[in-house]
Amino acid sequence: MKNYIKQHRSSFICALLCILISSLLAVILQFFKGDVLDYAVAGQLGSAIKYAALLIVFILLEVFFYFCYRQFLAKFVVGCTGSLKHDIFKSILTKSYIGYKDAAQGEYIAKYTAEADSIKERYFDMWLSFFEILFKIIFVSAALFLLDWRIAAITLMLLTTPLYIPKLIAGRLQKAQSAYLEATADNLVKINDWLSGFEIIKNFSIERKIMDKFEQSNAYVMKKLRHDAQLGAAAQLITTLISYLSYFIVLAFAAWLVICGDFSAGDFFVAIGMIDQLSYPLISLSQIIRQLVAIKPICKGMENFLSASEAANQTDLSVFEKEICFDHVTFGYGNSPAVLNDFNLVMQKGKRYLFCGPSGCGKTTVINLLLRYFDVNSGKILLDDKSISTYASTYGCITVLRQDAILFHDTLRNNLTMYREMEDSALIELLSRLGLEKYANQDSLNTVITENGSNLSGGERKRVCLARALLRNTEILVLDEPLANLDNETAQRIEELILSISGRTMIVVSHQFSEQKLYRFDKVIDFAKHKI
Repeated sequence: MKNYIKQHRSSFICALLCILISSLLAVILQFFKGDVLDYAVAGQLGSAIKYAALLIVFILLEVFFYFCYRQFLAKFVVGCTGSLKHDIFKSILTKSYIGYKDAAQGEYIAKYTAEADSIKERYFDMWLSFFEILFKIIFVSAALFLLDWRIAAITLMLLTTPLYIPKLIAGRLQKAQSAYLEATADNLVKINDWLSGFEIIKNFSIERKIMDKFEQSNAYVMKKLRHDAQLGAAAQLITTLISYLSYFIVLAFAAWLVICGDFSAGDFFVAIGMIDQLSYPLISLSQIIRQLVAIKPICKGMENFLSASEAANQTDLSVFEKEICFDHVTFGYGNSPAVLNDFNLVMQKGKRYLFCGPSGCGKTTVINLLLRYFDVNSGKILLDDKSISTYASTYGCITVLRQDAILFHDTLRNNLTMYREMEDSALIELLSRLGLEKYANQDSLNTVITENGSNLSGGERKRVCLARALLRNTEILVLDEPLANLDNETAQRIEELILSISGRTMIVVSHQFSEQKLYRFDKVIDFAKHKI
């Protein structure tokens, strides 16, 4: 987390300078208060007015520099938090697909929200607050020594006692904070899961049961939050009681100095003002230390998450020239039986291939191996006579259209182009060929597609995704069940469009393709038989 402080050190330094000046002015004006009182008691009206005017000037200056401090503090905290969230999202995006799937989506959301916000509040916010309090303590302590070393020594000895409280319960504070954030992450995972299955919840009329499960999960999160808050409150209570007890002891000693004649009325007034300025900062410093101690394991976990890297020494496949070869490949998921056993297949550039067969026979597994989602158990996969394992990713040459239609909450144009520069005429022509005539115009290209394409029919979503895949124009095109959820007329239209594509290596995974058109594929692989 220190790197973020370095990135925004200009705001940090400016804030430090402003609070340094503000704290110094706050101490100086305490002496002016004493001078005003002493001259007023002595009947020296002119001097009293003079120091009162100086007092007002210093108060205005203190307020001004404190305002500047708050501005730079906000700039620093916002900058650090923005950089942290940028790096969290970047870290997620740079993961491989399988690496991303190792954690639930809700866990990533928890990193971006709950953990990032906790680091903001308990780390970035606390560091400048720590220096704000520290400067005040240093200046007030120095001023007390100038006033009277005895009262300074007693004040510092008694009022610093509460600082040790957070250290005594550091382990419990860290454990409570970690337990709360873990419970929050688990709760977000469940909420994300339930919202993803919203239609099923409505269809099965299980709203009440889901609500019951939510209440249980939410109650557990609130229990952990309450425990964290209660522990913090207990530490603050002990700190406050000790501070007030110390305050009264110092107050009594200052009164004794007045009785002995060592203090004037003005000195007593200054001493009380200084002690007031010192007691609250010391209580606050104790709270700041408590927050910094509690957030330490969360910061460490976040640093580990951000520092994780994958396939650092591998390159991406960018050119495909000749053929794909599966050579005696055997693969199974985990400890499950092998899905592919001594599988052999050669696919040449520019030809069409159809994968068919029942569910679970290995069609999609071949695609996932080709995409580098998994490594084979035995055998090898070669791309242009080079092992696929030498590449971090094959996305550079392969476009995949999955059965599930995924669309972003953005314009139709951006969903088609994926933010690349393309002529509208090309988009309109392809939409027409796919039977999406009502969207084949410039006005419709600006239509906003709602989340996951909820304002389109299932067939329209499928065809928009197919158009997006075709527009990418990579050397290898993989279509996973492109005819699923389409009416017969549209399916026939899509079949003809697929079969009209030339100059690209095409792999179609489907059990719905019309039998009378199978001859137009260069090879049909029946995975139930592992032969043509």
